[in-house]
Order: sequence, then structure tokens, then C-alpha cells
Amino acid sequence: MKILSLEDDHAQSEVIRAVLAAEGHEVQTVREGSEAIRYLENATADLLVLDWQVSDISGLEVLGWVRERIGRKLPVLFLTNRTREDETITALNAGADDYMIKPVRRRELVARVNALLRRAYPPVHRHETLMTVGRYTIDFHARTVSFDDQVMGLTTKEFDVTAVLFRNLGRVMPRDMLVKMIWGRDLDKVSRSLDTHIYRLRNKLRLKPENGLRLRAIYMHGYRLERVTEESGF
Repeated sequence: MKILSLEDDHAQSEVIRAVLAAEGHEVQTVREGSEAIRYLENATADLLVLDWQVSDISGLEVLGWVRERIGRKLPVLFLTNRTREDETITALNAGADDYMIKPVRRRELVARVNALLRRAYPPVHRHETLMTVGRYTIDFHARTVSFDDQVMGLTTKEFDVTAVLFRNLGRVMPRDMLVKMIWGRDLDKVSRSLDTHIYRLRNKLRLKPENGLRLRAIYMHGYRLERVTEESGF
């Protein structure tokens, strides 16, 4: 799993990186809140570990940006020196999924990270050949998408985009990452092609609230395929 760690103390940052890397995770470390946001604007992470008090933009502000721009499905663990109960409550109410107080205790950090990852990403799945989401069925082996058992006519590239979006349901996929995964090129060369494919997929797959799914453009970031519940309407 890809983990982004925001920690401005070099020694602490190295401990976090070493502990999580030893568990097989790919760990990206940053020291400033603005650097964390720049990273998330151009890449994806499966989990965030945030310190609260860092230079320029605080971890709490980064959390607010994440929940507004990326959504609530990305798990976030606060790892901080702040020990007061009201501070813990503030972070949890702002959207943090868990809260851990320094100093870093290696076994506890691993246990908390693994618990969050299990909750956010139940075993699926990357090698499955069939996936059902509401009224949609994606057959990755046959490379078909069905809606109410009716196969939708998609081009090769349209299916490729669809497969990535469904496998990452609820997560924001940055534009440049989508382009590199599907076309293997830089964003600026095929940016319009991506937008065209997204437009066609919305229509061909009937991705609208009444059908249970919506393909949303996330301004200055990318696209997110998300469920729409009858109760919320969004």
C-alpha cells in the first residue's frame, strides 16, 4: 500500500518510514503541509499519517483539504504530540479515522495502520475477474461492462478507463495518473482525449444518480466514481 507521511521531525519521519516499509508498504515522506497537498494533487495514497503541528499548513488543515477535495474514504491516522482530549476530539470530528500520540510505538503504529487499511480496503480483488457494483457488472476477463445484464458497447480505451475507475470506486484518480495508466504518456499530450472518454462514459454507462453511480470531476485534481444513495441523493 502507498502511505504518505507528514512529519517535520527528521528522526521521527525516518522511524515512521522504516517501520511501515518493513511491513511492505511504499512510504512517501514530506515535511510541510503544502508539500503533502502538492503530492496528493498529482498522485494517490492509500493512507495518510499526519502530524498536527508542521510548518506552513498544519496537519489539521491538510485533513480538511483531503476531506473536501478527495473525500472521506481515504483513511487518515493522526500521529502527534498533542495529548489533550479536546484536541483528539477536534481531529476525529474533522475527519481523522484514528489518533495516536507520540512517541512512536512501532507495534502499535503497525497495528493501527493495518486496521485502517483492512477497514478501508477489504480483500478484493485486484485479481478478480468479475465485479458487481449495484446494477453494474464488470467482467475484466471478457472486458465487458453490463448494466441490468445488458452489455454496454465500449471501445478498448473506454473499457480501460472504466476498469480503473471501478477498481478505485470512491477514490479520486488524478488526471495525470489516469493518463499514464491508460495511455502511458504525459498528461498534456492526451488531456483532451481523457476528457472525451470521460464524457462518453458518463453517457454510455448511464452514470447518473438515479442509477446509483456518479462520475464526478474533482476540480484541479481528477475524477472520482462514487456511489449515490437514495437517502442522501449524493
